[in-house]
Amino acid sequence: MNRGALKAKTSKKLIIKGQVVPGRKQGRYLGFPTANIDTQHEELKNGVYGVLVHLRGLEHIGVMNVGVKPTFGSELSKTFEVHILDFNDVIYGETVQCDVIFRVRGEKKFPSIEFLKHQIKADTLQAKQRFQHMGYVSSEATASKLGQARYLNLPDLQFFNWCHSQFKVNKGIYNTIDQWFYDEGIENIHPRRVHVIAFLQFAQEGNERKTEKEGVLRFGAGGLTNQLREFMNGYEKGEW
Repeated sequence: MNRGALKAKTSKKLIIKGQVVPGRKQGRYLGFPTANIDTQHEELKNGVYGVLVHLRGLEHIGVMNVGVKPTFGSELSKTFEVHILDFNDVIYGETVQCDVIFRVRGEKKFPSIEFLKHQIKADTLQAKQRFQHMGYVSSEATASKLGQARYLNLPDLQFFNWCHSQFKVNKGIYNTIDQWFYDEGIENIHPRRVHVIAFLQFAQEGNERKTEKEGVLRFGAGGLTNQLREFMNGYEKGEW
């Protein structure tokens, strides 16, 4: 598999890292307090994303807004703000890393602040549902810690068996997908498993890639490589 052509693009697209700095507190005003990340990352398109947040040695799930917040004005600079689900600590000055898992929507200008509040609620609900579909539940009981998630800490074979039961993927295909994300720089097992599941969901949506009789994910010659490339290009196109 030729991964070299995608190496630079993938590493830039998937990771946002920086120090938390004071912002304009607009998120708190809207009822969704955010951590404003001091970072430079022009490649990631403006919009709303579901992210894994690495903080204090723990992993959480969150919703990140990237953009200039056009509803509040026309001359604001680009910011990266993450709302960590079920998390209320003050973290100014601390370093966070956000792994981008999926795109919720593109940036939009809304007719009113109230309309924006409703949209943020919808964005957060959608992100929660997508993470839950991957097996990750955010609640006060777990404090959003992905280490408490149902599937994250399974032994390798049991995790593969779960993927097989959900997506009918065989061992060879699973190993290739897992290795592909590892080679792309996602070395931590938890985020890598999230990406594996996200890709399998993506692949499953293409009915032409599975048989009606067995429901097994199948890829022809070069098909897996092409699907992985399409999956990653979805970040740039905002298609998922």
